[in-house]
Amino acid sequence: MLEFLKRLGPQSAGMDYRDQLIAAGGSLILFNALALLGLVFWEKFAIAIPLIAPLGASAVIVYCAPKNPLAQPWNVVIGNVSSALIGVACAKFIPYPELAAGFAGFGSIIAMVGLRALHPPGGAVALTAILGGEPIQNLGYSFVLNPVLVLSLFLVLFAALYQRAVRGHFTIR
Repeated sequence: MLEFLKRLGPQSAGMDYRDQLIAAGGSLILFNALALLGLVFWEKFAIAIPLIAPLGASAVIVYCAPKNPLAQPWNVVIGNVSSALIGVACAKFIPYPELAAGFAGFGSIIAMVGLRALHPPGGAVALTAILGGEPIQNLGYSFVLNPVLVLSLFLVLFAALYQRAVRGHFTIR
């Protein structure tokens, strides 16, 4: 019984303190760089790069488990983009958000598996297209390009460069 209870407790992430600091530091720099870019582009070109919550989940996977298949660039970019496309389509063509959310979840999983681009935050991207409120819904299909494609590309590029600078090599396969 004691062994069973131990298994229910917290599990180690398999990271030493140095790796934890590297992962957390990468995320801190990433989100501050995105905020700065958003301010610069907004001031000069009136182009906003809105942050979306699923990017936080993507960052956790990419920084904490960079060798995991779910963290690979193809999975991150294509998984998020295909899910955004499904989510926007469901938001546009299914008038009830609750039903649209169910179909978006279903469709995003089918799309990611079919494209060999499974990335769990993609499911949240699909739901964001539906439940993200009026500002997100007003973007329509442009939501797929900005913020989803822009942020996903920036995340994988920055993560690869950051890993190279901090660890001396890419940990992305």
